[in-house]
Amino acid sequence: MRNASRTKLPQPLRIADDWEEEEIIIQEMQAILGAKKKGVRELFFKLSADWQQLTADRKDWERTFPDPKFLGTWREHREIYGYTLRAELVYQLKTSLQEEDLGLEGPPRQLLVDEYQDLNPCDLEVVRQLASRGCEIYAAGDDDQSIYGFRQAEPEGIRKFPDEFKPSKKLELRSCKRCDKAILDLGLYVARQDPRRIEKPLEPATEGLGEVKLLRFPDGANEALGIGEICQWLVKRKKVEPHDVLILLRSDRRKIFSNPIRAALLGAGVPVAIASNPLEPLETEEGREFLALLKLIVNTQDHLAWRSILQVRKNGLGSETFAKIYEVARRSKVRFYDALLLVASDPTEIGPKGSRIKAETEVLRDKIKSYQPPPKEDVVGWLDKVIEAEIENTQVRSDVAELFRESAGEGSVDSLNELLKATTVSLGDKEQDAPKGVASIMTMHQAKGLTATAVFVAAAENEYIPGRAAGKDIDDERRLLYVSLTRARQFLFVTFANKRTGEQKYSGSTSGDSARHLTQFLSGGPVPPTAGPAYAYHLK
Repeated sequence: MRNASRTKLPQPLRIADDWEEEEIIIQEMQAILGAKKKGVRELFFKLSADWQQLTADRKDWERTFPDPKFLGTWREHREIYGYTLRAELVYQLKTSLQEEDLGLEGPPRQLLVDEYQDLNPCDLEVVRQLASRGCEIYAAGDDDQSIYGFRQAEPEGIRKFPDEFKPSKKLELRSCKRCDKAILDLGLYVARQDPRRIEKPLEPATEGLGEVKLLRFPDGANEALGIGEICQWLVKRKKVEPHDVLILLRSDRRKIFSNPIRAALLGAGVPVAIASNPLEPLETEEGREFLALLKLIVNTQDHLAWRSILQVRKNGLGSETFAKIYEVARRSKVRFYDALLLVASDPTEIGPKGSRIKAETEVLRDKIKSYQPPPKEDVVGWLDKVIEAEIENTQVRSDVAELFRESAGEGSVDSLNELLKATTVSLGDKEQDAPKGVASIMTMHQAKGLTATAVFVAAAENEYIPGRAAGKDIDDERRLLYVSLTRARQFLFVTFANKRTGEQKYSGSTSGDSARHLTQFLSGGPVPPTAGPAYAYHLK
C-alpha cells in the first residue's frame, strides 16, 4: 500500500471489495461479454488461481488462458473504473520483489508467519524472496489444519519448511490444551487417514475424558429437534453457557440447515444466532450508499464508488444507462467519473436518461462538498453525525454506527481514510467471533480459531463432506472435519441423517436423492453410531 505508485496497478491503488466484485464487476463483465454469470465468476476464479499458483508466470499463460477475450475485457474494465482485485495483490508483491522494483523499508529482519499451512505457492514465494534478503522466518503452522484449498493453500509448505530453509530449528508443540482425550482421539483418527501428514506426538493437557457421541437421525427434521433437546440439556442440566455452544455446518446455502436448527433451539428455550458476515450492515442499500459516500468524501474521483452510489440510490437508473456511460468512457478514453462529467455537460450523449444523470451527479457533488473532512481528534464523533443525517432506517443506522466504532476501537484512527481501511480491510478479514449470550450456528470454515465447551458437527454426511470433492480436494475436506471436531473442549456431538427431505433433499453431491450416508471419514471408526432420538429422549 505504501509503495502503490511503484506497482503496475491502476493508480491510485483502489481495492474492490466483495460487494463491488459481485454486484458491479462480475455483472458488467457478464453483460459486456454476453456470457452467463456463472461462467464469468468461474473465469475470475481461474484468474485468481493462476496468480495464487504462479501459473501466470508462464510465458504462454495468456495464450493458454481459457478465454483471452475475458482477459482483454477485464483489463479495459479495471482501467475505466481504476480498481485492483484483492486476489492480485500478493502476486504483484511477489513480482515486484523478484524485479527489485519495490523499495522495502528495511527489508524486515524478522518475519512471523502464522497459519503457515494456509499459504499458497504465491504466498510462499514472497516468504522465500524475503528470506533471500536475510530475513529470519518464524513459521507457526499445522498441516492437519490446512483447509483453504479453494484459494490454492498447500500443506506442503509447512511440511517442507525444515528442508527448504536451512539452517532451521524445529519446535514441536506436543500438548493439546483445548480438547479432552476422547475428542482429541477422534480428531486424530480422522487426521491420520492422510498418509502424507506429519505425525505428531500430541497428548491432551486436560484431565477430563470428554464425551463424544455419533448420533444417527431418520431425517433432517428429527436431527434439528434432537440438537435442540441436547442443547437444552447442556444449558439447563450441565450449566453450559449458551455462547459456549457451537453448531457447525459444512454449507448452509439459503439457510436450509441453520433455520430448522435455530427454530428447534428457540423452541427448547436456548437463545441462538446464525453467524453472519461482520460487514453485513454495509451490504444493505442504505449501508452501501453511505459507504460509497464516505469513499467519495475521501476521494471525489473514486470511480467505483461513483458507480456504486448511483446503482443503490432510488433514482431510476439501471444497467442500460450504466452501459451507455461505460461506452462514453471507453470511446473517450477516460475513466468512469470523467465520463459522468461529460454526460452531465451534454445529457443528449446517452439519450433520455442523460438529464437524470446530470441531476444525480450535481446532487451528489453538492452533498460531498457539504461534508468537510473530519478533525483528527474526533473522527468517530464526526462520523456519528453523518450517519444520523444520511441513514434513515434506525436498525441500519445503529448497525453501521456499531460497526465503525468497533473498527475504530481496534487501533488509533486519525483520518476518515484510515477508518475506512480499518473497517473494510480489518473487519472483512476478521475471524468469526461467537456472540455472548447465544449459541452460534456457523459454517466449519467460520469456526476456525474458535473453541467451545460443546460442539455439534451437523449433517456429517458423505454427500456434504467430502461431497463432490475429488483428488487432493478430498484431503482438504478431511482436514476441515478434523478442525471442526477439535473445536470442542468437553462435549462433541456429530449428527447425521439417513435421508434429507424438503429443500435439504436438493443439496449435496446427490441433489434430488433423499438418501444420505455417514461421512467416509467417520464410517467404521472408533465411535459407533447411536440412535439420536433415543439418546435425546433419555436426557430428559
